Amino acid sequence: MKKITTFADLNYIIEPIFNRMIYNQLNNTHITKKALRVFFCTAICLSFGIFHIANAQTIVNSPLSYIGMGEMYPAETASNSMMGGIGISNSNGIYSNQMNPALLARNRYTVLEAGLNAELKNMQDYRQRQQILGGNYQSFNLTLPMSSRWTMSVGIRPHSNVNYETKSYRRLNVLGVDSLIYGYKGTGGVSKLSMSHGVRLGKEIYIGLESAYLFGTVSREVSTQNLSDGQYYKIQLENATRYSDFTFKAGLAYRHLIKNDIFLNVGATFDLSKQIGATNLRRFATLDLTGLNVINADTLDKESKFDQKIPVSQRFGISLERAARWMVGVDYSSTSWTSIDNNLGRSAKLPTTSTIAFGAEYTPDFESISSFFKRTTYRVGYSYATTPYDFAGNGRFAKDQFVSGGFAFPLRNFLNYINVSYQFGRRGLLADNALEEQYQRVVIGLTLGDAWFQKVKLN
Repeated sequence: MKKITTFADLNYIIEPIFNRMIYNQLNNTHITKKALRVFFCTAICLSFGIFHIANAQTIVNSPLSYIGMGEMYPAETASNSMMGGIGISNSNGIYSNQMNPALLARNRYTVLEAGLNAELKNMQDYRQRQQILGGNYQSFNLTLPMSSRWTMSVGIRPHSNVNYETKSYRRLNVLGVDSLIYGYKGTGGVSKLSMSHGVRLGKEIYIGLESAYLFGTVSREVSTQNLSDGQYYKIQLENATRYSDFTFKAGLAYRHLIKNDIFLNVGATFDLSKQIGATNLRRFATLDLTGLNVINADTLDKESKFDQKIPVSQRFGISLERAARWMVGVDYSSTSWTSIDNNLGRSAKLPTTSTIAFGAEYTPDFESISSFFKRTTYRVGYSYATTPYDFAGNGRFAKDQFVSGGFAFPLRNFLNYINVSYQFGRRGLLADNALEEQYQRVVIGLTLGDAWFQKVKLN
């Protein structure tokens, strides 16, 4: 009898015992009925709060979010973050792949995924050290099979974030009685509402397209406060940029059976959009000592429209997989920042950055009924990346590297999981970049799957 491999290949497997097991799991267990109720309740709740969440993100402060639209978020779910962020070639058909739209075609079941993340960061320069704790929602997406070859996914997630505030002091005399305070502050971010399509051509060739709508506002302020007179007023230049436009990404994937149930997977994605539309508002304001009350303001530039250049990436991945048992893979990406404004007035262009990541997963016994830990999936990974962040202005761009691991805990049936991911990493070196960040990230995700709109037949 043919061995059970993965749910992605259900259409090709017609063994009576397999169909009966799927039927029992999806129709005769209480968890499926509860999962359906959770599907509807979660979707309704998130639909009311989704735009509030998207515009009220709580993120850890980072002085390195000054570039362009801010720090960019990877398009990964909790399962990807466990494995160093890989996901260009690998997909098991249970989790929805948000990194390569082509691989959505392997999902033959309706899947709802949601995730939250938290980050503890230690930042230090030559003068001080700071520890900050923050968090945000990671993603929310719903994946729907439309036919035997076409799967669609809709979702929302943070795309970028700006959150920094620094101050510097300058003495105007030897005694230091008269001085100036320079302030630099940035807040806001951009959210991403996406619709992706994956289509299977032939037996194991996949193509996909992601269309996304980016929206959000980023505010930046530069202020000077004079402490040498009795008024202590603050002079502030304010710059508010509102983003609103569509972007597109294409994906390709190929899956080749080597022998038995071992597959070689390759994949690639390409960003198709190089810029998005934006409007900019600039004004010059005089504030009181608190910085809250405006004494006088003068608009310098009224809602001028412009095209914001965005980083463009090409990503490639290769993985080796034994279906429903183990997978090892590696991803490589290259991102061009050469057209991005560094917002620091420096003439030097930003570089082209790269990332290489390794990941692996292992499930002892996907079919086990008696052992919870045999059905649990264990994942590990590592990532090394060059970045466009040159905080010291010396041409030494910060390196970002982390190790990761996590677990996917099953919820009684084959399609429902709680995912817990942990990352420990460092970005930048004090000696090279004058700023060093050490971070710990925890991502908790929920995966709920069910056989909606499908009739399970027993032979």
